[in-house]
Amino acid sequence: MSNELNIDELKKLVSELSSQLAATKKYGLVWDKDETKEKIVADCEKNIPVLEPEDSRTIKLHGQNHILIEGDNFLALTALKMTFSDTGFADVIYIDPPYNTGNKDFKYNDNYVDAEDGFRHSKWLSFIKPRLQLVRSLLKDSGMIMISIDEHEEANLKLLCNAIFGEQNFLANMIWQSTPGSNTGLEIKTVTEYVLVYAKNAALCKVSAKPAEDDSKYTLEDEFVARRGKYTLNKLDRRMTGPHYSEALNYPLTMADGSQLWPGCMQNRQEHWNWRWSESKVKWGIENNFIVIKKSKNKWVVYFKQYFKVDNTDTSINRSTPFQNLIQNEDGINAARGTQDLMSLLGKKSFDYPKPVNLIKLLLKIHPNKNATILDFFAGSGTTGQAVLELNNEDGGNRQFILCTNNENDICTGVTYPRLKTVISGEKPDGSKYSDGIPANMYYFKTSFIEDQKNTDQAKYNLVAKADSYLCILENVFDLVERNDYSSHYSSDDGLKHLFIYNDFFNQEKFAEFKKRICSAKGERVVYVFSSENELDESLFLDLPDVVAKPIPSKIYEIYKHISEEIKRGE
Repeated sequence: MSNELNIDELKKLVSELSSQLAATKKYGLVWDKDETKEKIVADCEKNIPVLEPEDSRTIKLHGQNHILIEGDNFLALTALKMTFSDTGFADVIYIDPPYNTGNKDFKYNDNYVDAEDGFRHSKWLSFIKPRLQLVRSLLKDSGMIMISIDEHEEANLKLLCNAIFGEQNFLANMIWQSTPGSNTGLEIKTVTEYVLVYAKNAALCKVSAKPAEDDSKYTLEDEFVARRGKYTLNKLDRRMTGPHYSEALNYPLTMADGSQLWPGCMQNRQEHWNWRWSESKVKWGIENNFIVIKKSKNKWVVYFKQYFKVDNTDTSINRSTPFQNLIQNEDGINAARGTQDLMSLLGKKSFDYPKPVNLIKLLLKIHPNKNATILDFFAGSGTTGQAVLELNNEDGGNRQFILCTNNENDICTGVTYPRLKTVISGEKPDGSKYSDGIPANMYYFKTSFIEDQKNTDQAKYNLVAKADSYLCILENVFDLVERNDYSSHYSSDDGLKHLFIYNDFFNQEKFAEFKKRICSAKGERVVYVFSSENELDESLFLDLPDVVAKPIPSKIYEIYKHISEEIKRGE
């Protein structure tokens, strides 16, 4: 949009804007939308996104399967939506999009946006909105999305998320102290950033509690350790002031030598001292081994046992606490630590402002599923991938990451990939040891297009030749066993699941040979067969009742056309 308008153009623009405002809601986010679609979004109207495997970058160390996608995230998200149909697959989506600070940290339609651009906030919203609309359908109904942001776009982003995810699904605005600030100058220092958290459906989204407090102070044990856990000793008396003091709790206890002990460990009554427990509760505590009375420096002292697994009524207790939206003074959660994390892996500063690994770990713990699928489509240096790998290693989880980043300035091939390879293998790019490694498999894909065709059958046939990647991701089976000009066979890493794809028109001789290979495979078998009408002749597999057979690629193509129409309508 030009900033210089003549009087007639200005009148026309005012009239158009007035009409738009009259037709829209009276509360919410309204901005000047660019009349020209973002190039990559427009490209997805006319071309079908595909994911091409980059086998030379596959990492196989026999663990959970993970995915790294190199390419524009809108294209990758479109391909993932085509893969998973209308069924959400992600339990957690975390993203760290450009903050649009005005310091050319954000590109729109291949041009950097600076502080002098009067439409920079509008451009940022026009950039982020279609991605958030698209990704909402990739969330499971019980899933949540977390978005890092700072003060430049936080207010706009929250209104946009209210519109896309629903204000009723807002869970929290996490605030974390990213920098210590400085003691120089008189201006107010900004030392925090934000993470907006939304559920797809708050009624279905479960939030876990913060892990139980450190049990290191519980060092003592008795005959009840199996059920009560270890314990620590706390004094039973305390000094109270004002309304907290209770006459009823200022009473004497009889010691083993017959002497009387008052609160304050004195032989006489003391003002403002109380026992923590009532007389009857102390009697119960002695009978049930919750009270310890012993001499220290020739003085009687009374303690109560605080067990880790039970409270002071001998009832099981969960010492976990709710997460709070304020994150401060947490170990390793600051901007400087993010840079240190990356440098310890790659030996150099190769990315500006990476998030600290411990921040992402903490955020991922908010979701209770230790087998969650985590999607990050602004993966940057790969912090989310490292956090997933390390968290699995720490708590025995089986989380899977799907990361997407472009390769501008070789970020994917030069930073993201080698970082994750180092964490998985334990070997740095220079050959030195980083760690013992975390066994896992990582499969690398690159985004691409195939041209849509006016002839629908031809378009479907062109798509089926590229459908392997969609189906491998969908079935979580990636290892190629055999491929010929009409079919493919993939196996899971452990050999317990097999994926067969028949990608040609029906030919009796070829299909008979295809079925022989299916019969020879042991374990779970999933078969996809080309069908331009999205129908499958069930009689083809009557002799293989334990095989799951499905048609391709009509459903994939239908979803693409649906997305294409949404893009045209600006939805």
